[in-house]
Parts: sequence; structure tokens; C-alpha cells
Amino acid sequence: MTPVLDGETYTFATRGLYNGMSLMGDHQTGSFWDHVTGECLHGPLKGRRLDLEPLRHMRADQALAQFPDARIGRSRLPLPFGLAAGLMKVLVRLTRGRFLPPGFAGSMGAEDPRRPRLEMGLGVWTDSVSRYYPLEVLKAKGGVLFDVIDRSDLLIYLDPVSGTPTPLFADGQDAEWDGSDLRLEDGAFVRNGRLYDPSGDELPTEQPLHLFARWYGFSLTFPNCEIYGDAGEGSE
Repeated sequence: MTPVLDGETYTFATRGLYNGMSLMGDHQTGSFWDHVTGECLHGPLKGRRLDLEPLRHMRADQALAQFPDARIGRSRLPLPFGLAAGLMKVLVRLTRGRFLPPGFAGSMGAEDPRRPRLEMGLGVWTDSVSRYYPLEVLKAKGGVLFDVIDRSDLLIYLDPVSGTPTPLFADGQDAEWDGSDLRLEDGAFVRNGRLYDPSGDELPTEQPLHLFARWYGFSLTFPNCEIYGDAGEGSE
């Protein structure tokens, strides 16, 4: 998400919760923004939208391999917050994934019951399609699946280093792991989030907008979203 609107750079902070997720607010106008879609929800800039770019989940060592001059921010939770986080993990297990921290449920609209509330998965969206890929479905397929979204061939794989689902636009219907490389049927391969041709030359790597999120967050942000497999694999 780019913080520039009409040539002006805005600065943001977390202002509260919206649909059980962080709600951003800008310092310049006091407007409130959806941190997933970039849409201004309330305030003087309501209806405006920040430009979005795909953001890849990666570990610090992956980031430094790709961006050697990157600055890595580190912080440690104060002890009370760390204890609270541990307690919440226990409560989530005891309630079979239904527990939400105080204040979360009150910020949420009507939930979509098609998937478990706290299930993790990859949400992908374009201007015309939003689709959710449950993490358990991706794991059941060996960590690799091919699909078609908005008439574009899509590859989704579980990154072997970070363990997070990663999407990119790529042709093919089959792939297999070669160590940490994912080799496609035409000889091209994916390494550290980048696409290479069979000779090892890097190819343009394009990704759709996506979010590794819990089901409640993605489904509340994109009501009536598709779920992978519901309309048939490879559906448009």
C-alpha cells in the first residue's frame, strides 16, 4: 500500500479495530482507512483509495538475500503482552478456534459460516474476483496448486522457508520440488519467490493482490467471496 495521495505523503497509525482487524488512521486529516483494500472508510477522504502493491511474506534472511540494504526492525513484546498472547493461544485451542480477544467481536459484522472463523488461508483478489484458498487444502495438495483467476493462470505454493502461501502468475498444470526450488513442467522454476527460465535467467514475476489471513477477516472484507474448489478447480 502506498501512502501517497494526490502527490502528498500521508502517515498512519493504528486507531482501533474494524471487522476484527487493525483500522488505520492518518495524521493529516484524521480519516480512517481499511488496511487491506486501502479504502478510506470515514473522514474527509472517505471514498478515496490508496494504491496497492502485492506484499510477500518472508523471513528476515529471505528479505536480506533479495534486498541486501534493507533495514530490519526488531522489537520484543513486554512481558504482560507476551503472557496475554500465550493465554489467547490456549483459549483458541480450548474453544476449537472460536475465541476472539475482548473488543474484536463487537467490531465485526455478520460472519460467513462457510469456513471456521479462525482458519488460516490465502485470500486473492482482482477487480472482479475475490477467492479464498484454505491453508489445509493447499497442504493436502502437497503445498502446490494451480488455478485460474480472472482468466489468468495462477500458481500458489507453500514457501519452504517461511511456510506461508505465495501466489504468482505462471503457466502450467504440474510442478515438483527440487530442494527449495519449485520446478514447473516447462523447466522454469521458482526460487525464493522469483521465477526463472530453464537456463536460470530471471523472468518477470507478477503476483495478484493477496493476503495471508484468517477466514473471518477476508470474508468480512470481501463478502460472498469464492472459496477454492466450490465452483470447480480452475474456474474463472
